[in-house]
Amino acid sequence: MSDLPEKISSHKYHDGIFGALHEQDEEVYQLITREYERLCSSIQLIAAENQCSRAVLAALGSIVQNKTTEGFPGARYHGGCEIVDDVERLAVSRAKEAFGAQYANVQPHSGTCANHIVLTALLESGDKVLSLGLDQGGHLSHGAKVSFSGKFFNVQNYYVDEETFLLDYSAVRDKAIAFRPKLIICGASAYSRVIDFQKFRQIADEARAYLLADISHIAGLVIAGAHPSPIDHAHFTTTSTYKPGGPRGGLILMGRDRDTRIAVSGNKIALSQLIQKTTFPGMQGTPYLNNVAAKAVFFRETLSDKYKTRQFKIIENAKRLANAMLTLGYDVVTGGTDNHMALINVANLQDGMTGITAQKCLEDCGIIVNKNRLPYDKKGAALASGIRLGTPIVTRNQMGTEQMDTVAALIDTVLRNAKVTANTEYEIDASIRDGIRDKVRQLCEKFPSH
Repeated sequence: MSDLPEKISSHKYHDGIFGALHEQDEEVYQLITREYERLCSSIQLIAAENQCSRAVLAALGSIVQNKTTEGFPGARYHGGCEIVDDVERLAVSRAKEAFGAQYANVQPHSGTCANHIVLTALLESGDKVLSLGLDQGGHLSHGAKVSFSGKFFNVQNYYVDEETFLLDYSAVRDKAIAFRPKLIICGASAYSRVIDFQKFRQIADEARAYLLADISHIAGLVIAGAHPSPIDHAHFTTTSTYKPGGPRGGLILMGRDRDTRIAVSGNKIALSQLIQKTTFPGMQGTPYLNNVAAKAVFFRETLSDKYKTRQFKIIENAKRLANAMLTLGYDVVTGGTDNHMALINVANLQDGMTGITAQKCLEDCGIIVNKNRLPYDKKGAALASGIRLGTPIVTRNQMGTEQMDTVAALIDTVLRNAKVTANTEYEIDASIRDGIRDKVRQLCEKFPSH
């Protein structure tokens, strides 16, 4: 008989992965278990988070992770790529179908990486970029001074209206005409209203600029038709893939501008080809092929009626949560929401209340939110005046509008009973805290993670 170990099937190999972790590294296994239990016993309201399926998790934990290769399908720098080429082609095909795009690049490691690829593809050091300011609801990768994108380019910002906190497209146009940027970035990480991508393209065309739409927060809504799509308005559309409910990673999409040509080093090249070359060898090496496989799984999920229906329910729940907070006397930025998030000004709830204090005391009671700087916020980013509430995870766990009223009431009880003692410190009666924790646990047990 042979002394070689018996070959096991792919199913058996992968089926035993978590057990192998338990056996080999008890410490990490227990930390993962604790995180699972935390998620099961607290209400997740962070707008930038979502929850992927077990099928996506399976792809992430698969043997595809072991393959090293650089380049794109059919033009790799390593051998043995026939199967992973098919994996990536499948992910690309499904991404294009999901978003109605003509081009998809599934290799970016994150939404931020996707943005950086576009910026470095189009721009030279010192070129002009116009974007929504970080303190206005924009994103670090849109040109913030502390980011790569703000260190090498000449970035100016446009702003929301000081009274309504809504985008003022006339003001954006005026700024674009005066500044003459090479690239305009639209999309936000903290803006609760519909973004008019068609108007942004009109502004970009008038200013003779390229347009990048970052839809990381609203990508799932765009797929479902619950928010207008930028695909054929923006030259480039980027997104993370985890915010709409997939694996960690990024995505670059293009519509009708895919074959638009640009002069590079004296030669004309299609914008889509430029993105390919900037991804590799320009910005990244080997793609995370397990994540690419997981993206393929996720993009298939987005094509289902179940996924698309849930996106509309996410908005319905966010609207109900925002309205419930308004009814309870809270200052809801812009007076409500059109998407998956609501921004709440907590600074005027009581003297000394800040976003970070609200975040900490809510977490102490089992309600997970994040502090958020609001437009024209004088408290700064570290403390912030607001919190951001998001409904993707609670909706995935099948909570509905009735539960949003309950969640609003729980938030209200915590914040009105928290006594601020310093910028980031508070006190809350133990009986109130424990009572809220019990109600949170009961709600989570009724609507467990899916």
